[in-house]
Amino acid sequence: MTTPSALHGGVRAARQERTRTRLLDAAEELFAERGFYGVGVRDITNHAGTRLAAVNDSFGGKENLFAEVLRRRIHPLNTARRARLADVPRSGPRARRLHAVIDAFARPMLDCAENPGWQHYFRLTAQLANTRQPALILVAEDFNSIAADVIGQFRAIFPDADEVALHDAYLYLVAATTNTFADTGRLDSLTQDRLHADDLHDRYASLLPFLGGGITRLATTRLERHST
Repeated sequence: MTTPSALHGGVRAARQERTRTRLLDAAEELFAERGFYGVGVRDITNHAGTRLAAVNDSFGGKENLFAEVLRRRIHPLNTARRARLADVPRSGPRARRLHAVIDAFARPMLDCAENPGWQHYFRLTAQLANTRQPALILVAEDFNSIAADVIGQFRAIFPDADEVALHDAYLYLVAATTNTFADTGRLDSLTQDRLHADDLHDRYASLLPFLGGGITRLATTRLERHST
């Protein structure tokens, strides 16, 4: 039998979870629009319709809220990526195997790109690709772990490639995919609206051969490297 105190505790927990979700949604949208430093705690709580103290109560501060905004998306995204990476062929034509790795990394982004929350997340991560935001240290392992998995796949496909090439290949993979899904509108402006950044299936069809060709060239060409 459910006691009144247990019932009250369940109601309170549900209310706290709703508050957390509103704060995460509000922060994600505002961070995507203005960046971490352009958003104050009051901006977030006003947008979420919560008390000013709710950010500290629920997350322990703005930086932790920022980290949770990222973790909320990266965890399911990386789970989907790892499921696809597990199905990458271990033998056969190199081009087919590489295509499977690139698709494993990027396809989960395409699958959820029409969701408004994910759209905010993709714009935010595109921003973060060009910043040294200190709060990223809080989620570094979440991002680095999938990097290690993908680089491992590249290494299996290109066993003679040097480490610099493999790591550069991953960074270019990230840069190209984040730019594709950030939907910045740059393509619309560049072509005077003849092409559109939000035609993601068309952009995706271009992304795969672009990355496949570039990564193959990078991994199979001995480049002269300069140390300083």
